[in-house]
Amino acid sequence: MGILKSYSKLGLLTFVAAMAFISPAAAQDLSPITTMLTAIGTALTGPVGRALGLVALAAVGILFMMGRMNWLYAGSVIVGLVILFGSATILAGF
Repeated sequence: MGILKSYSKLGLLTFVAAMAFISPAAAQDLSPITTMLTAIGTALTGPVGRALGLVALAAVGILFMMGRMNWLYAGSVIVGLVILFGSATILAGF
């Protein structure tokens, strides 16, 4: 019975020491992922995204000028641009 008490004291002491020196795991730090996603969002809604949107609208205009425009393609480009550039406003509402 005496040896069981010494093991429980040793276990308690080990547990207290482990809790005293504990630190958050490095895997819980999500700042690199947040930074990457913020950079992608900034690129898509910034000058790069505007340039890509301009190219897409120009392609729709050229197809319309040549009489080969597909209305489904034109509609998807316009709806995609509205969603892309309106996403910050949509997310700010939540």
